Amino acid sequence: MKGKKIDGIKQAVEMLQGLDLAAQQDILADIARRDPEMAIKLKKKLVTFDDLQYLTVSMMKRLLQDVSLDDLGLALRGCSKEVSSHLLNMFSTGMKRDIDEILKGKPRPLSEVMQAQRKIMDVVMKLREKGEIVLSKEKSEKMV
Repeated sequence: MKGKKIDGIKQAVEMLQGLDLAAQQDILADIARRDPEMAIKLKKKLVTFDDLQYLTVSMMKRLLQDVSLDDLGLALRGCSKEVSSHLLNMFSTGMKRDIDEILKGKPRPLSEVMQAQRKIMDVVMKLREKGEIVLSKEKSEKMV
């Protein structure tokens, strides 16, 4: 009896998705030392918080139905300026002001920032599985 063929890269990406960012980076660094090509393949398929820069305004509106502004503001503390700016440019002036207050608020532990990012990414992955949002790393690809 023949077994079902398993896509190892897909399985590895799914396992990596379940880990926090620090663990993902540690494992990918270890893989890169042993097999640089494999690490590149995994990174291309792995969805990270920085991939939110590929959301459109309508996809962000959908995401905000399931994510609080407090979590988003806190999560933005741990991402690149490029991603933060892109996301903030999608919001109305009032929402930007609310998120900016969170960003400039009292310092918070990195673990809280990472937890907020994980909460958001859990929602992103569920919406992605349902086909309600698309994260295309191909910037040239136009979303319609």
